[in-house]
Parts: sequence; C-alpha cells; structure tokens
Amino acid sequence: MTSNRGDSYGDCFVRVAQERDFEDIRKHLLVVGELAGDCFSCRHIGIDYGHEKYCPGCRTDFKYMTLRKPLGSATAAQMARLCQKRPDLIYVEYADIKEISDRQKAKNFLQ
Repeated sequence: MTSNRGDSYGDCFVRVAQERDFEDIRKHLLVVGELAGDCFSCRHIGIDYGHEKYCPGCRTDFKYMTLRKPLGSATAAQMARLCQKRPDLIYVEYADIKEISDRQKAKNFLQ
C-alpha cells in the first residue's frame, strides 16, 4: 500500500491573471478594509463585506472584491480567508486596480 501524502497539495488559492473589463470591475468592486468595506463605485463606506451583496448607497451588485493593502502586503492567507468567506465574488489585486485607476485619472487630467 502506498501513501499519496506529499504527492498532491489539494485545493489551494492562487492568483491568476485574466483579462477583464476595467469599467465592469470599477462599477462592481467591494473594497475590503480591516473592519468594513466600501463601494469603489460610489465610495459608500461601512459595508459589511461578509454579507452584503449590494451597495447600500448606489445599490450596485458586487461581483468583485479586493483587499485594500499596498502591493505585497496582502498575504495569501488573508486572500484565502476572504475568498472562503465570499466565494460568490471574484478576487482582484488592489495594486492592479489602483494602477489602472491612477493611469485613467492622469489621462483624463491631461485632456
């Protein structure tokens, strides 16, 4: 009898890059902080990110979530806990959202 221990790691959470429409993400993003979340679209704060499916402010439905952490400070364990708590939402990297958003703001400012 042989053991499969060590041969397989089983299910785990990993970051996967995928092309998405930024406007769709921007409109449906729940930003998770230490104690509560906020809506990226209307900036409504104090959202219970563990349960809310819609923004109490603008009533947008949440499809995506992110941890409000600087690049590299969101640990895999934090990401995994959030994904387990909200399997109905797609996790996106905050640094990516911030970079794209800042780039769009700069472009709009220069026009």
